[in-house]
Amino acid sequence: MRFPRRPAGRGVEEDVAAKASRIEILSWCLYDFADSSFTTLIVTVSYSMYFRSVVAARLGAGADFYWGLCIAVSMILVALSSPVLGAVADAAGRKKTMLALYAGTSIVFTALLGAVGPGDLVAGMLLFIIANVGYEGAHVFYNGFLPEIATDEEMGRISGYGWGIGYVGGLAALLLTLPFTGAGLGAEGWERYRITFPVVAAFYLVFTLPILLVLRERARPARAPEGTRAGEGVRRLLRTFARVRTMPDLFRFLVSFLVYNDAVTTVISFSAIYAMHVIGYTARQVTMLFIVTQITALAGSFAAGHLVDRWGAKPTILAAILLWCGTILGAYLVESIPGFFVVAVAASIGMGSIQTASRSLMGLLIPPGHSAEFFGFYAFTGKVSAVAGPLLYGWIAARAGSERPAVLSLLVLLGAGLALILPVDVERGRRAAADAGS
Repeated sequence: MRFPRRPAGRGVEEDVAAKASRIEILSWCLYDFADSSFTTLIVTVSYSMYFRSVVAARLGAGADFYWGLCIAVSMILVALSSPVLGAVADAAGRKKTMLALYAGTSIVFTALLGAVGPGDLVAGMLLFIIANVGYEGAHVFYNGFLPEIATDEEMGRISGYGWGIGYVGGLAALLLTLPFTGAGLGAEGWERYRITFPVVAAFYLVFTLPILLVLRERARPARAPEGTRAGEGVRRLLRTFARVRTMPDLFRFLVSFLVYNDAVTTVISFSAIYAMHVIGYTARQVTMLFIVTQITALAGSFAAGHLVDRWGAKPTILAAILLWCGTILGAYLVESIPGFFVVAVAASIGMGSIQTASRSLMGLLIPPGHSAEFFGFYAFTGKVSAVAGPLLYGWIAARAGSERPAVLSLLVLLGAGLALILPVDVERGRRAAADAGS
């Protein structure tokens, strides 16, 4: 992979970005490689299944409500704290320190998940919530480095490198843990299975070290009391929201994104559980399924990049949402392992596509020179959007005694997101963004 050379001398921000070497950019991308082990193995595949099948096995489908609660609580905590902590880190010039603190927290508590056994519901929930807060919180500071190492023209490409390397990281972690997950989650295999969690923590740690050792902190500390810095985070968020409200097409897109991304987050959190407890996959079969879907999701993200260039970002999002509606309906109807495999591959292509196209459309609708501010708000919207869907899905599964009817709740979210994005006029939104940036 070739990283772009740095153009120099085009203003203060570009001069800062010009100082980032290729090895620094690579170290930044490798953090995505590192933490993708967490989202793939802990959130999506291994720990979610372990929680449902071992930790909360006695609850049956009722365990889904508690898993959804874990996701929702952790995302609420990050959403409430990230604007304040992000502003403090920016003002103090301590993004790397905060990244190390949050990533370190996630790594330690991920390793501690290996001590959770059958019936340890409270411990299993608390340890995961803290680990997920660390993982999600670290992204606030990780993303904050992007405007320092990339000019506006290069931001999309470098961000895309990180995203692509992240899919490879998730795949590598799945392959690394196969010796521990192969025996499954039965009486003979669950103790070996939970070794996976310290292994993921070690993987996360090793590939986090480059960004901590290589990437330079470029922001200059501002002279202001700590209380003032904390308050600035809230004020910044409110200012950005006020600016978004003056740009109707950007506002409509963000509301739509908040709704359909809720469905995406729910699928990430519950897909492995659904495959095992509704379709009948074994734990090893689920792992092999997700090895395949990591590859197809990567292909989907690359394909979406070409479709965005050819069709435009909004039509690509519309196509991805329609694809997802079809796969959700397919997941509800299908009963065989081969049939669900086809559905899962199609969904993973849609996953890579919708993420790539959404970020591209956001980039088109924000004022020039304000990418860090508005992408920060975009990230905040993504955190808020990960609350209602998992709770709704878990509640329906618990009430019905099965995950199958719960999956239909995702069609409601996707349909609402589709209806909300239809009125978005991209060209009008781009003109509004140009006026706001002038």
